[in-house]
Amino acid sequence: MIGYSIIVNFNQNLPQIDLPPDMIHLGIGQPSSYLLPINEMEKAAAHSLSKESRFFLAYGEASGNSTFRETLAQFLSSQYPNKVDPGQLLITNGNSQALDFICTLFARPGDTVLVEEPSYFLALKIFADHKLNLVSIPVDDNGLIISALEEKLETLEPSFLYTIPTYHNPASVTLTSKRRQDLVRICAQKDLLVVADEVYHFLNYSDEPPSPVGTWNNQCPLISLGSFSKILAPGLRLGWMHTRSDLVEKIVQSGLLVSGGGLNPFTSEIVNSFIFLGFLAPHIQRLKTVYRKRIDIFCNQLKESLPDQIEFKIPKGGYFVWLKFPEDIDTNSFRKKAQKQHVDFYPGMLFSHKKELKNYMRLSFAFYDQPVLIEGAHRFGKVISSYLS
Repeated sequence: MIGYSIIVNFNQNLPQIDLPPDMIHLGIGQPSSYLLPINEMEKAAAHSLSKESRFFLAYGEASGNSTFRETLAQFLSSQYPNKVDPGQLLITNGNSQALDFICTLFARPGDTVLVEEPSYFLALKIFADHKLNLVSIPVDDNGLIISALEEKLETLEPSFLYTIPTYHNPASVTLTSKRRQDLVRICAQKDLLVVADEVYHFLNYSDEPPSPVGTWNNQCPLISLGSFSKILAPGLRLGWMHTRSDLVEKIVQSGLLVSGGGLNPFTSEIVNSFIFLGFLAPHIQRLKTVYRKRIDIFCNQLKESLPDQIEFKIPKGGYFVWLKFPEDIDTNSFRKKAQKQHVDFYPGMLFSHKKELKNYMRLSFAFYDQPVLIEGAHRFGKVISSYLS
């Protein structure tokens, strides 16, 4: 049995998560508090504040501070097969703000937007807030099904397509290189904007993912979204859009940026120093080492604890394990029973705008360390076995 104090400490360190002291919530998709690099961040902040220039305390450039965009472009160029130009980058307050911004600029209430089935449940909430008409495209083990997309585009003229191509949230699948090329070709023909949520691209554990969809941004209307929430710290509220320079120029003419200037200039400068001082790449490697070990432990315990009729694949990257139950099982129906046993999860219906996928659920290994994951899987297995019997 896990020590009570371990879970208490996690909850106290992250007050945003309001959990009972002995609750293990396997749905939480954010880093453990001890993985947040406070010492390196302190050095980066000191480096930034030691400079004579105070430009980062002003409103800032509409597309983001040029020094940060140059540093970020250099980092991305070192990771991507193609060179990233600073003029292709626009700094955001993270993916949620970026998605909300895209909805404001590229869609109107009632417009049709294509999403995957399943899809990131909080993105679905943002789209609902903008009163968009969502139409889903199914996903299989190789990502978005391109033939299904083509079929929808025969009759629809959507404002944009939202896709999570690499280490999908929640399904953990990755769009193959061939399908990426087909996606770009089709969307170029249809002049359809692709919004590619690529926040998990750097978190690969057992394979090398295909090139980011963003690297094709000169071949079709495309905005690739990146974020430091998953590779550095979510409290920074910092991310980026990677797109064609002409689209950047269009976006910076928006009232929000004309009025308020660039987004997050102060935090951008600290992260600029974090990258400049050489902290980011080693930190990502540390995350990958920790998460790789957690996957092995967690998935092995799930295999031992769960009945055979429950299916899942070991994720090769990202944060999540996507479980499939028999067709007649609604995972939401035993969630309260699980909570009484001090374990929780996110049911599959959250990830469907049609409230389908009821026989699925999402678990995450990002928030808890190995002993907690083992105990969580053990508790979870007891609940499921009892329910199915």
